[in-house]
Amino acid sequence: MVNNPLVAFQEAMQAAGVFLAADTHITPDGQLHRARAADDKAGALSIWYNFHPDAPASGAAGNWRTGARLTWCGKRLQALTSVERETLRLRIEEDKRRAQVATEARHRDAARRALRVWNDSAPAAARHPYLDRKGIAPGIARQSGASLVLPIVDFIGQLRGLQFIDAEGQKRFISGMAKAGHFIPSGGTPSPDRPLWIAEGHATACTLSALQPGVVVIAVRCRKPCQRRHRSP
Repeated sequence: MVNNPLVAFQEAMQAAGVFLAADTHITPDGQLHRARAADDKAGALSIWYNFHPDAPASGAAGNWRTGARLTWCGKRLQALTSVERETLRLRIEEDKRRAQVATEARHRDAARRALRVWNDSAPAAARHPYLDRKGIAPGIARQSGASLVLPIVDFIGQLRGLQFIDAEGQKRFISGMAKAGHFIPSGGTPSPDRPLWIAEGHATACTLSALQPGVVVIAVRCRKPCQRRHRSP
């Protein structure tokens, strides 16, 4: 057992890319907590954690925004007794369940906020600076203040979140939304009878859609360059 499990847990968090704000302290009560990340904006709580101080000291943590996460134990697995192994197994299962419940609640809240903003937004101005630079029409875009508002939907068309693009082209998503498996329907809604192309970014999707009217083009958030797909998922 390490001399200070709480310090060891914090070090493991940092090694996994989960960085707490400097003024944030971990509450060692075995419950799920939310906390500020070092690079969070004011009011944001991107980090979740759950630290168990009882033997064997263990914990789990992650950053909803970046996807970084870890599961930690203060003892090597080979050194655990059979009782400790079972205790750890049950804790991990419960920690995963709590984290999943919290994640789903964040996604539902983000979808509700997105719907309010979307309904309150006006059609995008045809001469919005971003649209002018990209040479694309407003299409499905709406506008809130100086920012374009784009819908993030799932494959049944349900609104899951929003992307905002300001006049300088800076992009951000509504906080807490689920991104995986969702997209901007820039060039129509996927259907079994039309080819589907996937692009990285709304402007690219709009350009492809204008060049190929018979193709459905959707925009997704990619970590790697997207490939065009000529089939429905």
